[in-house]
Amino acid sequence: MNFLLKYILIFFVCTQAFAIEGVYEVIVKRSEEKKQSQWSLGDWLATKQRIGLMDQWLALNFEKNIFEVVLDYSKYSFEEGEGVNKKDRQSHLYNGKFYITLLGFEWEETHNSSSPDYTKYNMSLRFFGTSQQSTHINFLYGKKSVNSNVMDTFKPNFYGFDGDIYLLSFLGTSGSFEKLSQTKLDGTTLTGETSSYGAFIELWFLRIYAEKRKEKYYYSGSQSLRTESEGTSFGVSLYL
Repeated sequence: MNFLLKYILIFFVCTQAFAIEGVYEVIVKRSEEKKQSQWSLGDWLATKQRIGLMDQWLALNFEKNIFEVVLDYSKYSFEEGEGVNKKDRQSHLYNGKFYITLLGFEWEETHNSSSPDYTKYNMSLRFFGTSQQSTHINFLYGKKSVNSNVMDTFKPNFYGFDGDIYLLSFLGTSGSFEKLSQTKLDGTTLTGETSSYGAFIELWFLRIYAEKRKEKYYYSGSQSLRTESEGTSFGVSLYL
């Protein structure tokens, strides 16, 4: 009899413990649900700050002008070769760009007094800035056809970036960098890169600029050739 009473007592205690645990879980769950819908001044300030940052980013990176066209011409004067073999050369660069909001399509071609010449087509994605006539950074990816008088025509892909920083509403600095993807043709491998930096002044839709420019092309393998040029480019751009 005593054993039966002890068993009933233990069963009753365990049942109550489980019941209390269930009630505790329900209370905790309801408390968590309340916290999720809870309003506090701290949460409101944090949400307001996040919305402010998003509005600021949108204001800095979007504008009302959906379409942009840029036409550019520049004359590049440079030295080619090394040591006593350096020669003064000139190149004429023609450039056209068309943008739809953040996305751009660009073309550039050179006419050179020496080799290599090139023609390139690429896409441009504006990572920062409202337009090409504001402080901005563009990421570039495309194809570049490099034509040399003594080598075959290579058509490597390239990637890079360009951008402007406006110091005043009419004055700023610019820079760019492009790197060729390694390309092999008939046992010869081509690598290379192009970089530039400079300054510009603007009057409404007209920009006049000067840049320091450097180009490198390296051919290796069954045929070897190394061409480097460095000089100054003067140009004018129309923003339409």
